[in-house]
Amino acid sequence: TYYFTLFLTPMMFLSGIFFPREQLPGFVRAIADWLPLSVAVDLVRPMFMDRWPDEPVRLVGVLAGFAGVSFWVALALTRKRFRS
Repeated sequence: TYYFTLFLTPMMFLSGIFFPREQLPGFVRAIADWLPLSVAVDLVRPMFMDRWPDEPVRLVGVLAGFAGVSFWVALALTRKRFRS
């Protein structure tokens, strides 16, 4: 429950799903550009407008990097929990 409130809700509001990130203040946009959901939006949104995304290989690579790091963090935390 807290995970959704703490991480996912701000990420949805800052990632550009509901409104363009260009409208955000500069320091907030700098943070929003590093969110994994922002990368996913950059990858998928052009496809809905019948265009190919700019630098799709980089975007997929960044998403794969986020997925890999998240997997290893989740694995480490799960192992730690089962050892205790």
